[in-house]
Amino acid sequence: MNRNFIKRFLPKRLLPRLLLIFLIPLIIIQCSVIFFFYDRHWEKIIIRFSNIASNKINLIINQYKENGIEETKSIAAELNIFLSTLNQKPLISDNNSILEKKIKKTIHSRVNKNIDISFDKKFITFYVEIEKTLLKLDFPRKYLLSETPTIYILWIISTSLLLSLIAFLFLRIQIRAIHRLAKSAEDFGKGKKINYFKPEGAMEIRSAGNAFLKMRKRINNYIDQKTSFLTGISHDLGTIITRIKLRLELLKKTNEINDIKKDVEIMQIFLKEYLDYSDNTKVKKFTKINIFDIIEKVIEASKIKNVSFKCNRNVIVLTDANSLHRIVFNLIENASKFGKKIEISVKKKTDNIIIDIEDDGPGISNEFKKKIFKPFYKIDDSRNLNEGGSGLGLSIAKELAKNIKAKIKINDSKKLRGSLFSISIPRKV
Repeated sequence: MNRNFIKRFLPKRLLPRLLLIFLIPLIIIQCSVIFFFYDRHWEKIIIRFSNIASNKINLIINQYKENGIEETKSIAAELNIFLSTLNQKPLISDNNSILEKKIKKTIHSRVNKNIDISFDKKFITFYVEIEKTLLKLDFPRKYLLSETPTIYILWIISTSLLLSLIAFLFLRIQIRAIHRLAKSAEDFGKGKKINYFKPEGAMEIRSAGNAFLKMRKRINNYIDQKTSFLTGISHDLGTIITRIKLRLELLKKTNEINDIKKDVEIMQIFLKEYLDYSDNTKVKKFTKINIFDIIEKVIEASKIKNVSFKCNRNVIVLTDANSLHRIVFNLIENASKFGKKIEISVKKKTDNIIIDIEDDGPGISNEFKKKIFKPFYKIDDSRNLNEGGSGLGLSIAKELAKNIKAKIKINDSKKLRGSLFSISIPRKV
């Protein structure tokens, strides 16, 4: 419980933690140095100065009692003390610092408790009443208060602040290197393109950065090999299937032959989807495109009936036309498999354009909403290949959306009671 209570107040980020590790010992050391210096050195110096001043005051008092004011003035002048007489004592403030109080206490104990002391910027004045005569003794302030300890303490604090600033700048550079490494690893994990990453910082951080670059290279090589393997198999199978179709055309048409033709056509569809998935689609160039034109072309290409859409004819967005075309096409095809009616609407917002694709199908339960974008995943796990597709359409749409910095979300359609796929496209890239 105590550990959790302490953790609640500790910083969560690395830079504040490092600064805390650096600053806490530094502050403790500085405070202890200042305390012991004040307690052992400064205080003793003040008491010693006060004792010397007390001796001089006693000397002047004795000389005044024995020889009078004129001879006492000359002796005080030799001691660099300004002696004068007053008719009336001025008002003296009681707002004194700790050191000034120590001076008062020492003087009162060594001279007389009735002596009054006034502290000024340049002088410390003592008022002593002797035989109805008020003596005024002006001591230079430096005789009782030394400025060296103050300068020493200020010097310690200023150098500590300077060193803390330098330490903060160096720590910030190291943290920045760790942050860049973490950001690059996160982007790579999300499938984003890393334009430039260079290991920097301390040797350990550079070592971690180099390890990340080697890992990224190995993973990319592995993906390229698997992609090339899948592409090669798909092409080879496509050639064989084409031969089979040609031979089937030469055979006598029977029910069995027609069933085989349907199976071959399904295999061709699957192979096409595999090729689309294995094809590493790259965004060539972002251009200004009209959303209305893109959706109109998709509907014409899909040849799906009962598709309606609402969109302003002048909705312009900066993106890749081919990628957006394939995203919308795949989502419409997916909706047509489960619903009879499809509605598409486009909304303009401040930072992005939203394309909503709704259907009147059975919808998707919450447990499947995060899984449907995985490659080869199908909600219908039956063995009947005539139902549904290969499970790659939504995966391809998701990958293409990442390439154009768009997002795809799935919700329940309130209007058609089916599924609602929303494509969010940033207006400025």
